[in-house]
Amino acid sequence: MVSHMHALRQKITRVLHVGEEWLFANPKIVLGIIFSVTILFALCLPKLRVYSDFADLLPQNHRYIKVYNRIKESFGGANMIVIAVEVDRGTIFNNETLQLIFQVTQGLDEIPGVNHNLVSSLTHRTARKVFLSEEGSVMSELYYDPLRPMRTVAQLDQMKKDVTADPNLYGLMVSPDYKAALIKAQMNESGIDYVKTFAALQKLKATADKPGHHIHITGNPALTGWVFTYTHQIVSILAYTAILIALLLIVNFRRFYGVALPLLGIGLSSTWGLGFMALMGINLEPLSLPIPFLIAARATSHGVQLVSRYYEELAIVHNGKKAARNALDALFRPGSLAIIVDAIGIFVLVLGSAPFNHKLGIAAGFWGFSVIFTVHFMVPLALTVLPQPKAMTNKNQGARNFLGWAMARTGGTNSGARTMLVLTVLAALGGAYFLSSVQMGESEPGSPLLARNHEFNLATKAINTRFPGSEELHVVVRTDEKGGIKDPKVMAAIERFQAHMLEDPILGGTKAIPGVVRVVNRLTHNDDPRWMQIPDNASEVGGLMFAYMASSPIPGALKEFINSDENEANMIFYYKDHQAETIARVVAVAESGIKKIEAEVPGLHIELGGGIIGVTAAGNQALHKDHMIIIPAVMICAFLLVMTYYQSLHAGWLMILPMLFSTLMTYAYMGAARIGLSVNTVPVIAVGVGVGIDYAVYFMDRIREEMATTHNIHKAVVNAVATTGYAVFFTAAMLISGVIMWVFLSDLRFQSDAAILLSFMLVVNAIAAMLIVPAWCVVFRPHFLVATHYDADGVLQENELDNQEKDSTSRKNIYAVKAGAAQ
Repeated sequence: MVSHMHALRQKITRVLHVGEEWLFANPKIVLGIIFSVTILFALCLPKLRVYSDFADLLPQNHRYIKVYNRIKESFGGANMIVIAVEVDRGTIFNNETLQLIFQVTQGLDEIPGVNHNLVSSLTHRTARKVFLSEEGSVMSELYYDPLRPMRTVAQLDQMKKDVTADPNLYGLMVSPDYKAALIKAQMNESGIDYVKTFAALQKLKATADKPGHHIHITGNPALTGWVFTYTHQIVSILAYTAILIALLLIVNFRRFYGVALPLLGIGLSSTWGLGFMALMGINLEPLSLPIPFLIAARATSHGVQLVSRYYEELAIVHNGKKAARNALDALFRPGSLAIIVDAIGIFVLVLGSAPFNHKLGIAAGFWGFSVIFTVHFMVPLALTVLPQPKAMTNKNQGARNFLGWAMARTGGTNSGARTMLVLTVLAALGGAYFLSSVQMGESEPGSPLLARNHEFNLATKAINTRFPGSEELHVVVRTDEKGGIKDPKVMAAIERFQAHMLEDPILGGTKAIPGVVRVVNRLTHNDDPRWMQIPDNASEVGGLMFAYMASSPIPGALKEFINSDENEANMIFYYKDHQAETIARVVAVAESGIKKIEAEVPGLHIELGGGIIGVTAAGNQALHKDHMIIIPAVMICAFLLVMTYYQSLHAGWLMILPMLFSTLMTYAYMGAARIGLSVNTVPVIAVGVGVGIDYAVYFMDRIREEMATTHNIHKAVVNAVATTGYAVFFTAAMLISGVIMWVFLSDLRFQSDAAILLSFMLVVNAIAAMLIVPAWCVVFRPHFLVATHYDADGVLQENELDNQEKDSTSRKNIYAVKAGAAQ
């Protein structure tokens, strides 16, 4: 069996060798194809769209989101704009402030994309005082009549009393201290133009800016609009980063090819990736920009490895074409393996629940795989057709010698290697302490996308200080039969559920249809408080609901509470934030109440899902499942591919080891820094973890290569660190320098935090590859790595096990003797 596998491996490597021969026999043809495809993708770039689709961020198969999609057009969605008008002195019950509230309400209602049936405000046409006429009829009138904008002090005082008596306004739309009023509007989610919506909001705010008043705007459309305002800054930072990378390449190589070819690789791979997105109709999400940056960074990493190896070979053979061929011979297999593992590791994002993950997995997966052509083939083939450099000496030899000297006195020795592995275990144990602090979702109030003192977060804080909360949870009560909501048992069940939720002190307030029925019932009985109750039969409940609707000249007076078939009712609950801890608590309370009350009323169904709290709860739950699938899937794919490629379980484990360590330390950092897992951070982690794959594969293969010539694990490790280790060190330093710029230049807090996280991941990945992998090789000496030779084609192969080597005890003794002789 072993001989068959050995023969198969030789056959595969022979086919790859023939492929390399053809590539170098036809470099101009291959380069022509690569550049032609690049031009085709470049022609697609004008079609690339940069926008955010709210629905793409939601796990569409989650039961909460299915409810949300069903009710969002009737009861309201999560894309709500919330505006507060606040006064410095006195209360809002003065003519100037009421006119300002009406002006803002009208302005908000006129914004394109607003659902005009789901606008609410003290001065909106749907805000009406319900009363009993002298004839005994239920009537209603506007709280604020724009045709009579001027009121006397007595009229204003009466208006204040009327609002206080209305539970749907007082505390919910008018603050308990009467110093602020809310204006809310739901957006139609299909085709929202966040840029135009935000511009209209800013214009409205500027128009309404009056002395003695403050306008606060919050809600997802406003947040997304703010993010889009930083697009030009993001592009500028990307340009600065490219300039910095070019300067670092100049400093490192001080040769034209060493600068131009890695940068050309970035340009080609980016054109392929972005062109593919445009061709497939995949939008570029502004908050996902760190992902393309990481993929481009990985292209740089492969380019630096190839050019470094080229100059290394050039110093030996003094022939440009031969040096380019030797560089690809040495790096073709590890480089291709690293790129394929990278691409598959990114592609597994399609396993995520949200459409955003599907699109990102497909687009970024293709982009990552394209690096094989745009960098891995392009760089050495370009070096064969370009003029041979005049200078043959390998620069930076001093730095390389220093790295080799340091490794020879630390991880290159048996004791040093064991010490490194022990320190790795201790660091992992220390990191495990912080794992419990990692949260699914937001870890603090407001939005982590923006700075804590940003206008949006300050507005959110101001609103939540005055009101029960701007974050809504919609819970739907559904009956099997039409008209079932009018059943007094159902009404009582709704109120019991509200009471159950109100037992949680973080709930700021609630409203539902039973409150309206109670108020109208009291009015029809001469405003006697004793009649503020639910009637004992469905026909009376229906009559009261009809009386309320008939009292309003505006159709759909009860649309925010019930549907037209009267078999679905909406309950709204108000909270001050949507932190992960808050949402987990709210969902736990709601689910326990649902289980209890559904058991009491047959045919009654209570469903979560609406409002920003509902969709965020679904996102957090899906996120927990996604990250438990995606991150392990990346590692499993890497393990299987490497194990299959090298025909060794140990090789697969050696690849997973640095990935496990870097992943553990990344989560530990997130827990310590209170960075929550979100739909934006999980892809960054999945892609960032894979950076270590490149480093580890190149290191592992270089040690195998050195073992074939030195036959000494200590020398092999030292030589690998002095050569490949230098390229890894420079690449990591270059990427970290580029990422760090986002920390200081980006005003988007999410990108700044993500840059710190990525910098940490890059450092840990470099440490894992340069220290942990060599240390493991020194201590455990895996057979696939230490028993190697070059075949007749000059291809590195693993020695076939003989009878003596099959005895593990004998093998360890042999290595021990070799190690003693070497030292």
